[in-house]
Amino acid sequence: MGKYILLIGNDATVPFDYYKVDEMHGLNRADAQAEEVDMTTPKKGDQGNGVYLYGWANYDPADKKLTAKDPYKPFLFLNMGTFKKYNITEKATAVMHETMHISILLNNWNIKGKEEEVITYAEDEANKIIEKLKDTKIEAPKKGFFSRK
Repeated sequence: MGKYILLIGNDATVPFDYYKVDEMHGLNRADAQAEEVDMTTPKKGDQGNGVYLYGWANYDPADKKLTAKDPYKPFLFLNMGTFKKYNITEKATAVMHETMHISILLNNWNIKGKEEEVITYAEDEANKIIEKLKDTKIEAPKKGFFSRK
């Protein structure tokens, strides 16, 4: 996607597989596999022991200086396994949510005075991703990703 890598998969282990790691950014593979937050066994002050991810935008785990530049482009991940739970509007909102995260990250968290530019970039990227997802076979709806079924 130019400045970042778009990862799409059926579950939240995809970023771990792509980067060949078991932990990154404070999240481990086992917790990422949760389909919803498990509130039965809180750990170390957390609210639960599972992490529910419909999307995730962050740095390449090898980018120790957090440059967000080649060869360490950040990633934006979308979890199609969770998207099946959402309606058409919620899916679009989820994509926009993650593109806002990536847009802010690419601006080094400093968006003061360039809010419109950052939001416009996120909107443009969300539209590109939604177009790509329309024909995806990962979720396999009969009329495309954003079909009303």
